[in-house]
Amino acid sequence: MTDVAAHSAPVAAGRRLDSLDLLRGFALCGILLVNIISMGGIWEAYVPDSAPSLNNPDWIAWLIQHVFLQGSMRGLFTLLFGAGMLLITLRGGGKGTIESADVYFRRCMVLLALGVINVTVLLFPGDILYVYGLSGFFLFAFRAARPRTLILTSVLLIALLTGVQGAGAYKRAMETREGRAVAESHLPPERLQPAQRESLDAYQAAVAARHPSMATQAEQAAQRTGGPVSLLNWSLHTWIDYAASSYTIILVMECVAFMLLGMALFKLGVLGGGRSLGFYLLLMVGGYLIGCAVNGAQAASLWRHDFSPELWLTRASYEIGRLGVTLGHVGLVLTLWKLNVLGWVGVGLKAMGRMALSSYLAQSAVTSLLFYGLGLWGRFDWWGLWSIAAVIWVVLAIGSLLWLRVFAFGPMEWILRFVAYGRIPPLRRSRG
Repeated sequence: MTDVAAHSAPVAAGRRLDSLDLLRGFALCGILLVNIISMGGIWEAYVPDSAPSLNNPDWIAWLIQHVFLQGSMRGLFTLLFGAGMLLITLRGGGKGTIESADVYFRRCMVLLALGVINVTVLLFPGDILYVYGLSGFFLFAFRAARPRTLILTSVLLIALLTGVQGAGAYKRAMETREGRAVAESHLPPERLQPAQRESLDAYQAAVAARHPSMATQAEQAAQRTGGPVSLLNWSLHTWIDYAASSYTIILVMECVAFMLLGMALFKLGVLGGGRSLGFYLLLMVGGYLIGCAVNGAQAASLWRHDFSPELWLTRASYEIGRLGVTLGHVGLVLTLWKLNVLGWVGVGLKAMGRMALSSYLAQSAVTSLLFYGLGLWGRFDWWGLWSIAAVIWVVLAIGSLLWLRVFAFGPMEWILRFVAYGRIPPLRRSRG
């Protein structure tokens, strides 16, 4: 068997890292909980369309999402992506050969293409694969870096992001505050100075984002229920709004920071499950204490002030909060894995994790079929959408288990290897 054939073949079961597959499956489940709210409802509606109240089940769901899920599940998936990309370079030559780089960068380009397919064919404009493909181009140079270097670079990037996001949030908060003062002054439009008009526009946009008008909701409902052409137009334009903007730079910086950290944690044996039970317990407790404290403070402040955009500190602390909860997730899952208490849940999660790319795209395919094909869009509250997500988990877990009994790869993983290595890998499992 040639080197290319050997690398494109499936990884033997004994050589797979169950911990990585388990963490991927867990992250996929959490990502669906976050995404399905926008998949099945108004895209911009980050919060329930009512006044905050603990008597409202949807607001309880929002609180759980903000503290434990928002940003951290994507953060966990991104850590694992960094570890996976490191494994690819190690299997592809390890020392930076031309062949290794060729395979690696072809995979990045396939991810870019799959991201576009997710937006245009599966109709999910919140795709992350495109950003992962862009971010992957920056990782190859760090494949041989020491864990200390990777961690330091990651921390510096997160600190830079915190500063940039904090400064941007502070600027928007001041504009919004000035705009609110202009609105409350009731000055006629012709008497407003240009700076006052800009502040007023910023304030009105912030109010519209928190409380989408009936006209805005009706317009989006018409786009998302108006047939394939209208739906494609909505998905494409919604995606382009951020993919072609400076926000993509922020997303790439976030991803690179977490991918580098994932590479460091893999080299240190953390993601591979090589540390002690006590280590993972400490990681879980420490990560959750820091992350949940930050996210909980954000939620309390937002809740108390009706999500005013003037609360710029909530955005400035976003990266710190989600990093802490992300590490807490790692500690939790691997603690349970070490204790061997996951049972069939762990088996299903590992199967989904082995087919992470296929499972991620399958989430978009299934939800598009449900919400657009069967006309269920806009009919469920938050808990109803989460119940649908739980059913999708079970379906994907069972489907992954049945698929892997026959085949060595998920379908998307097989395509990715075919393009990356330029050779058709064996799809069916070896009888041996």
